[in-house]
Amino acid sequence: MQLFNLVLVFGVVAYASACSQTPGTTTTTVTTTVTTVTADDEGEAGLLSANDRRIIRKTWDQAKKDGDVPPQILFRFIKAHPEYQKMFKSFADVPQAELLSNGNFLAQAYTILAGLNVVIQSLSSQELVANQINALGGAHQPRGATPIMFEQFGEVAEEVLAEELGSAFNAEARQAWKNGMRALVTGITRNLKKAEDLADPQTKLTPHQIRDVQTSWENIRADRNSMVSAIFIKLFKETPRTQKHFVKFASVAIDALPENAEYNKQVALVADRLDTIISAMNDKLQLLGNINYMRYTHQPPRAIARERFEDFARLLLDVLSSKGVSADDMDSWRGVLTIFVDGVSPRQ
Repeated sequence: MQLFNLVLVFGVVAYASACSQTPGTTTTTVTTTVTTVTADDEGEAGLLSANDRRIIRKTWDQAKKDGDVPPQILFRFIKAHPEYQKMFKSFADVPQAELLSNGNFLAQAYTILAGLNVVIQSLSSQELVANQINALGGAHQPRGATPIMFEQFGEVAEEVLAEELGSAFNAEARQAWKNGMRALVTGITRNLKKAEDLADPQTKLTPHQIRDVQTSWENIRADRNSMVSAIFIKLFKETPRTQKHFVKFASVAIDALPENAEYNKQVALVADRLDTIISAMNDKLQLLGNINYMRYTHQPPRAIARERFEDFARLLLDVLSSKGVSADDMDSWRGVLTIFVDGVSPRQ
């Protein structure tokens, strides 16, 4: 198995400064920060075949050595579709004839170069490239970008690469790039979402879900003990053996549980833990820490089955619905609880 180094460009600082030596000229400097990752180049994992990935990387590595390629791609894109120039505020009103000497235009061109580097060098990792495509979709949605724009950009990029590489950009290379751009556009189209709808790669939660859950919870959290108690009572009635996990009130009759001190302590503990997790959803480290703690404390000897957590989540949704939580917020709750259950008790 051959290994290759993926050079991922994580940051780009592109800026233009006027040169005092020659009035009216602009120098554009691009600084990139890189890290190296090892990945398998021979497998078929990822969006494309191993051969397509190899060809795309090889041709791109050749083309990007020429510093004129990124500006030419962006220039021809804008020349072919002048209406898109208005989307770039920093050079929206610059005459086309002056774009190739405009510092802001060049900075944008080399920023695009860095973005292409990230995607191309991430092709072998489904997770990495999915995150990059997700980020691209989220970043361009507020600007009014549409899938057709990415398709048009890909067509222009293909033309410039063909001219730059000549015979090296043969039919096989052209087809590999077509496949790559098709996969990229498909992914971006699927993820061309508002920033609030983009899931965090670690927690899998979106800002939209977090907002909905926290807002609706705030309205009912004062009644959390009674809600959890109602869930436990129903859970114990549905699956009596579940009560046996709680040794301090394992033998107490269900009807007598509300008057049992140990039971009420457990209810308060669970209600407060739920409140803590929901309150911490904006703090990724704290949220993951709470979920990991729950996972650790429910391993053997307690070994509570995943089904019981799923039952608790189902019954909590019933309670939330009875409390008047809106349909939209309920959708967010379903997504969040699924993620919580997966974190506390992963599928085997």
